[in-house]
Amino acid sequence: MSDLFSISLSALQAFQTAISVTSNNIANANTPGYADESVELTSAVPEASTSAPIGDGVDIVGINRAFSQVSENQYNTSQSGLGQLNSLQTYTNQIDNIVGTTAGGLTTALQNFYNGWSTVANDPTSTAARQTLIGQAQSVADSIQSTNSQLQALNTDVNSGITSDVKQINSIGASISTLNQQIVVATAQAGGQAPNDLVDQRDALVSNLAQLVGVSTTTDSNGALNVFIGNGQPLVLQGVTTTLTTVPNQYNASQLEISTSTNGGNAISSEITSGDLGGLLAARTQAIDPAINQLGQIATALSTSANSQQNSGLDLNGQPGANLFSVGAPQVTASSNNTGSASATVSIAPGGVASLTPDNYTLEYLNGAYSLTDATTGSTVAFTGTGTAANPITADGLSIVVTGAPSSGDKFLVQPTANAAGGFGVTLSNPSQLAAAAALQSTAATTNAGTATIGGFTNTDNEPLPPGTLTVTFPTATTYSINGGAAVALGANNTISLGNNAVGNYWTAQVTGTPAAGDQFTLQSNAGATGDNTNALASANQENLGVLSGGTISVSSATSALVTGIGSQAQQVNTAQTAQTAVNTQAQQTVQSVSGVNLDQEAANLLQWQQAYQASAQAFTIGNSTFTTFMDSINGTYS
Repeated sequence: MSDLFSISLSALQAFQTAISVTSNNIANANTPGYADESVELTSAVPEASTSAPIGDGVDIVGINRAFSQVSENQYNTSQSGLGQLNSLQTYTNQIDNIVGTTAGGLTTALQNFYNGWSTVANDPTSTAARQTLIGQAQSVADSIQSTNSQLQALNTDVNSGITSDVKQINSIGASISTLNQQIVVATAQAGGQAPNDLVDQRDALVSNLAQLVGVSTTTDSNGALNVFIGNGQPLVLQGVTTTLTTVPNQYNASQLEISTSTNGGNAISSEITSGDLGGLLAARTQAIDPAINQLGQIATALSTSANSQQNSGLDLNGQPGANLFSVGAPQVTASSNNTGSASATVSIAPGGVASLTPDNYTLEYLNGAYSLTDATTGSTVAFTGTGTAANPITADGLSIVVTGAPSSGDKFLVQPTANAAGGFGVTLSNPSQLAAAAALQSTAATTNAGTATIGGFTNTDNEPLPPGTLTVTFPTATTYSINGGAAVALGANNTISLGNNAVGNYWTAQVTGTPAAGDQFTLQSNAGATGDNTNALASANQENLGVLSGGTISVSSATSALVTGIGSQAQQVNTAQTAQTAVNTQAQQTVQSVSGVNLDQEAANLLQWQQAYQASAQAFTIGNSTFTTFMDSINGTYS
């Protein structure tokens, strides 16, 4: 009878536990992170017997979680990818809206500006036309400054997002560490049975963490979970929790980077490429800063080309035109990690705008030599010069001079256009200072036999007019002399130099057609020709004049490329985000198919365990009845 009682009792206990587990599954069917549980049963070891052994009931091995580490890893990876794209999408769409509105407005403002020059050309002495042109120039400046300000504000927003994410990551890391301690203790106390509810909570925290940053995990033999973020940076490892911190960028203190409490303040931002945090960093480096730099490149090209044309003409006072626009200068910043005493300056080399790119550069001094790297592409940039004032480092239209003593390993960030748009403005307010007339007048000798004409005068350094009258003679079709001086070869694009200073040629003229040997031209100041519109027409024609990319892209084309390029980037991110959402949904469904509670199945299980419990109770009742009969028979025998 004892076997019957113990067998029935073990069954009652097992099936009661199974009913409780099933009821708990049903109760938590909609609890986030809850993993379906099941009772693992095994036959009890039969007692030794001289006759045929009979089973000794059922034992509860444990309460198992429905869980697949592979599915969970895939889901967390998809969470990180989606978090990164969600964040990046937020900023690329904002940039698209900003640029599409303000920079799109810049396209119209530029059109009006160049049309304004045409209006001035139609009536060079009209004060009203000149005043309108200054207003149109101001509209261009307002559009550039507004776009730049809004883009800069996004960088401030990114900093706030980084700070928030770091706090959340630290909080989750601390919670995981606390749960680790509880799980280790509870597992040991339960003889190896993990506390499933705590494990569910921990896995849910890891999933939440994966939305913020890329995550990978390992599990120790005692049940503790080790958590790594980014490219392997430990967050929770064998009872030790690492705290993330924010530190200033080594070149720009206004931009925050990611570091850790154990990393000595060195940034690990490059190791974080996924999750919301990775998306914030990507938004800054792949979208916001490039847009600011491109806008700065446009501002620099516009300022340089417009000012150069102004300088090449005469205003109503007979003076060479003053600069129309100002623009923020290129800058070079020493790394805060530098140990040497060197500093550096950068400027755009004469004629360098045509080679100017929107990229930043890293100049490094290592083992007695400099190297220049494009910080955007990571490629090595060829350069000439040694970095001294007499022999500056020259590359991509830039001239870099280093003073002081650099130490090996010192670095400098060169930003040709990052500050250009922020410093862009109109410098003229007096309409009479607009240079509509040509600065020089060219008169061909009546005896000339060739087809050449001289025009296209340019003043590259805002210098005064060449003194007196200049006589240009062509000894041959490809050489010229000035005032009887030595013959020199025509320059690029058939240009002649009318003078020079310490920097280089500052007044030049262009030869159109072919001169014959002995042809001669007289050049003199055009002061007093207030009705001349030559320079105004040249300024209007700058709308289609190649300025950037080796003289192949105009300011207007560069502006259109900025608008369409940012729109294309936003569309690409939107497409990628849509695809990643589908991947994440599928991964979530896979996890749910493994770990989720199926109420239909639970209802069937509940009925099964109920029937088994009732049958066990019936067996116990039969055992009790049999035992009673047995005892009655004994009592009847000895009564």
